[in-house]
Amino acid sequence: MADKKSRMVIRILMIGDSSVGKTSLVVRYDEDTFSTKYMTTIGVDYRDKFVTIDDQNVKLQIWDTAGQERFRSLTANFFGKADGFVVCYDVASSASFDHVRSWVGDINRHKRGEVDVALCGCKCDVPADKRQVPEADAAALADEYGVDHYEASAKTNVNVATAFEELAAKIVRRKLQTAASSDAGAPGGGANLVISPDDAKPKKCACG
Repeated sequence: MADKKSRMVIRILMIGDSSVGKTSLVVRYDEDTFSTKYMTTIGVDYRDKFVTIDDQNVKLQIWDTAGQERFRSLTANFFGKADGFVVCYDVASSASFDHVRSWVGDINRHKRGEVDVALCGCKCDVPADKRQVPEADAAALADEYGVDHYEASAKTNVNVATAFEELAAKIVRRKLQTAASSDAGAPGGGANLVISPDDAKPKKCACG
C-alpha cells in the first residue's frame, strides 16, 4: 500500500439546516455508531476517513458544519476549500427541504472551481406519517440541479457509506481527469459541474 504522502486528499463539506442529521451521518460513517443524543456542532468540525476508491488511496476530510444562522459567515469561509458538498435536509421537515435552494446558492457564491454535490435526505427511517418531504419531490429537485440524490438513515445505516463514497468517487475521477488533461497540455479538463438549474443536465437519481 502506498504511504500517506501519496494519498489523494478529498475535502467534503456537510451543509444544511441545524438538526437535520449531518453530524449523525458523519459519525455513523466514521465510527459506525449512532446515538439518540442530539449533538450540536459549533462552527466546523472535521474527521479524516481513509478509503480506497478506484484503486486510489484517498483521505476523505469530512467537514461537519453548524447549520445555525449565526455560524453562516464562519462556515462560508470553508466553501472555497471544498471539493464536494453534501447538502442535507430532514425528510420529516419541509422547512429544511425548502432551504436547500439557499444552501445551493451559498455553494454557487463561495465555491472555487469545479465541485461535485449530493443532495441527501436524512432520517429516512421515520414513520410514514411523520414524513413531510416526498422522495419524488427531492428527486425532482436533484434532477433540476443535475446532482445525485440519496435518502439515508444514520440510525439504520441506510445509504450512509454509499452517499459519501459515490460522491468521493466522482471527485476522484474528476481530479484524475483534470490532472491527465493538464499533463497532456490540453486546456480545461474534468467535468464542469455548474450548480445552476439553467445549466444543469438531469441525472438519474441514486435513491436508496
